[in-house]
Amino acid sequence: MTDNNFSVFCDVYIGFKTVNISYFVGNFFGTGLTEITLNGPEIYADNYAFAGLLIGIGGLVYLRVGGVAGAVLFAFGLLCVVMCGAQLFTGKAGFLSYKEFPRLMAMIALNAVGCAIAALIASYSSSEALVANLSTIIDARLAAPWHKLLVTSAGTGMIMTLAVYGARQKHYLPLLFGVPVFILCGLPHCVADAFYYAAAAFYSEFEWSLVTAWLWAIVGNYIGCNLPRWFMGETFQN
Repeated sequence: MTDNNFSVFCDVYIGFKTVNISYFVGNFFGTGLTEITLNGPEIYADNYAFAGLLIGIGGLVYLRVGGVAGAVLFAFGLLCVVMCGAQLFTGKAGFLSYKEFPRLMAMIALNAVGCAIAALIASYSSSEALVANLSTIIDARLAAPWHKLLVTSAGTGMIMTLAVYGARQKHYLPLLFGVPVFILCGLPHCVADAFYYAAAAFYSEFEWSLVTAWLWAIVGNYIGCNLPRWFMGETFQN
């Protein structure tokens, strides 16, 4: 990566960093600012991007280590997301009201920005294992038909909501084990995939059809994230 490209990347991130997400989403989708709040009237890009960065770091260690150990270490990212109160698409989709869908769209977009920052770090942390594991993931996503991506992503979404739900109930084992479960089952996670695809761009393995795969993962994750409250009904605690 050239110094000029690095400078441009930083300029773009700084631009995102100073965006007031409540203002942007409220104006773009025509919703009021008070409909999109988190401990106050304003939400900033930092919180969403930070969640993506944390998941990307988890993805980086998984690519470098691989296997069960790498899958377990990936959980560091989600544990930090919960600890820091960062806003992750798959951590919020099963809890926010349906009318806050525009907020989720801003969230996934800026989660992806954080993933791009993690991918930049990954570009300076190359190894044979990283490249091999990344290629395996990219090949799997490219080979999967849309219905497989949709159904398997729903599995990830359900796991993520249950993991966060457990943490809210002071039960942290689902949070620790949830990540290795979906990774070892080969289930797509749209934010983790955003990191993998950004890393693929740095390693010249990106193909535009991955964007379609990513969109199916987003839809599948959203459906899966809502399965617990659909099945649990009134017993589900937001």
